[in-house]
Amino acid sequence: MKIRSRTCISFLLFFFVLLPGCAATSEGTASRKVEADSLSAAADRLFVDGAFAAAKGDYESAVSKYREVLLSQSRNAAVHFALSRVFLVQSKQDSARYYSERAVYYNPGNRFYRKLLAGICFEMKDYRAAADQFEQLVAGEPSDIRTLFYLAHSYLAAGMNEQALNAFSRILSVDPADENALTQSLWLQFKLKRYTSAIATLEKLMTQGGENEKLLLTLGELYLRTGQPKKALDTFNRVIVADASYLPAWIAVLEVRADQGDREVFLGDLRRFYAGEDIAYEGKVEATRLFMLKARNDETYGALAEVMTGEFVKAFPGKADAYVVRGMSRLYRKEYGPAIEDFRKAVAIDPRNESARVELVSAWMTQGDYRQALESVRAAGKHLRESSLRLTVLEGYALFRSERSREAIQVLDRAASFDRDDNPEWQFIQARLTQAMAFDKLQEADKSMAAYEAVLELDSENALAQNNLAYLFAERGLHLQRAFELSSKAVEADPENPVFLDTLGWIYFRMGDYRKARDILRKALSGKPEEPEIHEHLAEVYRVLGDSAKAGRFMENARKIRREGALEKAVETQK
Repeated sequence: MKIRSRTCISFLLFFFVLLPGCAATSEGTASRKVEADSLSAAADRLFVDGAFAAAKGDYESAVSKYREVLLSQSRNAAVHFALSRVFLVQSKQDSARYYSERAVYYNPGNRFYRKLLAGICFEMKDYRAAADQFEQLVAGEPSDIRTLFYLAHSYLAAGMNEQALNAFSRILSVDPADENALTQSLWLQFKLKRYTSAIATLEKLMTQGGENEKLLLTLGELYLRTGQPKKALDTFNRVIVADASYLPAWIAVLEVRADQGDREVFLGDLRRFYAGEDIAYEGKVEATRLFMLKARNDETYGALAEVMTGEFVKAFPGKADAYVVRGMSRLYRKEYGPAIEDFRKAVAIDPRNESARVELVSAWMTQGDYRQALESVRAAGKHLRESSLRLTVLEGYALFRSERSREAIQVLDRAASFDRDDNPEWQFIQARLTQAMAFDKLQEADKSMAAYEAVLELDSENALAQNNLAYLFAERGLHLQRAFELSSKAVEADPENPVFLDTLGWIYFRMGDYRKARDILRKALSGKPEEPEIHEHLAEVYRVLGDSAKAGRFMENARKIRREGALEKAVETQK
């Protein structure tokens, strides 16, 4: 069990605060000539009075008495120690440390004094100083396990992992069976990538406490990190033999097989996994989804994910989720037709499978077919017991992209009725963002700006909302300083985004910095030369700068792009 550093040291301080005055007598011989800790008869009464005052909680009086003693015995370590304890009780750590350091200075051989100083340093987060004090204590008693633990946790708190590991090793040299030290050593060996040493430590832990699935999985992982895949596989398979329902062990085996790149061997283990009766169907879905997600970030899993999802469908041809998972994998590979077919099969098997419905709508949207997306959303509404926020957001977005902004706004108004605890925040953000764009499309600027403000209340770093709100401000000459701040943040988040750069350039224009506006708008145009608005903005900039030829050329470019766009749209509408 892991000891918490702060708890350890806090206990140490609590112990010293409760120590009676007589506990402060000297231990060992001082390394330098010091006054005896015993008090002269003249000072004895003051010291006793101070101790009684501290015991009664009259700390101001105690401090006064102790300081009076120091007037005649300034080098008396016991008095400095007593003062330190009083200040510690009052949570005056700086004063407590000062007097504790004085006590150690005048009597460096007293372990009580040094332990108190170490504890105070730790509480003040001066972990290196605490470690220095504990090191000196350990030098006097190398087999003192408690102090060694304090030392190790001081090094841990200071981020000195090498030294912490060394301290735990010293504990194990005294007590090789100390489970706490073994556990902490294992964690540090992992952190420091001492995998071979970690294997030895883990084997000791298993020898003492017995094997379990988690320890064996960790051992297998260590074998992998030390280039021993065969031992890793043997270890993972030991877990499966002991408990064939333990999903992490199956996943580990499949990952090793994937890394080895032997397709046939991988297929053999995969079929064994799908055919096994011990793993629940849900576990097989989870493992398949995991490999599919890994394929997005690791080329090693790319082809294997395709194989895996195909085998999953073969193993469970009557399960809707099998087709959903394969469809998602195909969609990621941009195999849109086959992906849509998989989602349709899933819907046919289970018309109430919401995941299948959502993925089908998303697939149509990915292709820009918003008519089919709307049909799929509405078909889902007829079969599902109740609409979900996800489908509501998708329907609103499909309506917006279908030039039906008013309907989109009305649909997205329903998003507010969904429980925030049961749905991810990003879906509420998407609903408001789409509404804001729909209001903008309808030229209802005030409502659009209010919706963008609502998005930023939910997500203050949303770059699209920052950019669009800034542009609305700039177009109307409103809040130009805030518009500049919002636009600058959006560009900082996505420095090469031509739309964001266009907004920033237009704000510079509105603020009268025409040359800066020109430079930024040129950069925006290089990223999106087909955007007519950027050409129009540059035309305005050059007009103000007095270059009428360039202004006319950019304005003509804008008109040409808009004519071509209108023609394409007309042709698309007739299809």
